[in-house]
Amino acid sequence: MSLKRALFTIVLFHIVAAFLFSLLFFLGCSELSSVIAPQGTQMDLYSNSTTTLPEPPRPMLLLADLLSLLQIALPLLTFTIALISTASMFYRVKLQEPLAVLTEGASRIIGQDLDFTIKAHSPDELGQLCQAFETMRHTLLSNNRELWRQMEERRRLNAAFAHNLRNPVTVLKGSAKIMKKGIASHTMNMDEISQQLSLLENYTDRIERYIETMSSVQRLEEIPLVKELVDWKILVAELGQTISLIGANGKQDTPFAVQFQVDPHPEFVSVDKSILFQVAENLVSNAFRFASQEISVSCSADNGILTFSVADDGSGFPAALLKKGIQPFQKGNEDAQHFGMGLYSSMLLAQKHGGCVEISNGQTGAVVTATLNIRQDCQHIRRTGSK
Repeated sequence: MSLKRALFTIVLFHIVAAFLFSLLFFLGCSELSSVIAPQGTQMDLYSNSTTTLPEPPRPMLLLADLLSLLQIALPLLTFTIALISTASMFYRVKLQEPLAVLTEGASRIIGQDLDFTIKAHSPDELGQLCQAFETMRHTLLSNNRELWRQMEERRRLNAAFAHNLRNPVTVLKGSAKIMKKGIASHTMNMDEISQQLSLLENYTDRIERYIETMSSVQRLEEIPLVKELVDWKILVAELGQTISLIGANGKQDTPFAVQFQVDPHPEFVSVDKSILFQVAENLVSNAFRFASQEISVSCSADNGILTFSVADDGSGFPAALLKKGIQPFQKGNEDAQHFGMGLYSSMLLAQKHGGCVEISNGQTGAVVTATLNIRQDCQHIRRTGSK
């Protein structure tokens, strides 16, 4: 029942019950009083004679007066009890449980605990209010989850931005060191200096484009894909130069041996150079961090798939990392200077380019292989032979 019908039904029930009990008490006291202390005259119907009843004893008269008082007091008491019972029954039946549910729900919402359910135990107005509370709780939970997801996406984006920005900066540092040593030892001519300056200019332009791109996206998955036709020989030459510059700014006390193997490929390939170089720099930087003495890099293109693989002679990937797969903020060690985003951002970028990233342990250390789709199936392709 609705609250109005329930209240009317309970009040009507108690009024009828109180009226019946009051009538019973009134008639009962009257009858009992006439039996205990009969007064007046008595007529005999057969003889048509009247008899005056003797006056009852004083105790009986007092008892009759008490019954007369109860004849009035008991009906009043009955209606009073009925009124109290009406309020109590209406509260217990219709109000107590919904109010308790709503109070508990409000307390948990105030405490920012939204992982519960507000159940409506009846279809009346308070049940509808419970359903409204449940809708509000579900909406708050959905909004909070969306906010948490956006915050996590922003955290991932910021970490990937900082991580991926470090690699071109590393290349710039390595190029600056080579120029500094060459100029100090007078072993670099003007052509070599010009090449290094051109490299610095290209990487600063790339950093500028990367910053503009990352400032316009909300998630890593939103990074745009823009393929261009690039000469294969020039592309692998630039990759080799980048690898050597990253190594030049790596561990200064460890002599690294870098093997860069390239398979021949005819003419041009369709690739987003920004994505390719970010993936390559991430994988090579990780290899330099964990390698002991040697890293091996291979690059090949076959059947529209570019494969870039990096292997090192370090301790390899932990078993837990291999079991869980590539996850954000997952580190191979407790190096506080790194965010644990290199492999994860490389995986997302490779997937954006129609490929993937696979990790495993080889005979001597870790092996990471990235594949990119280099088929000419992108709408935004331009033909170029250089940076």
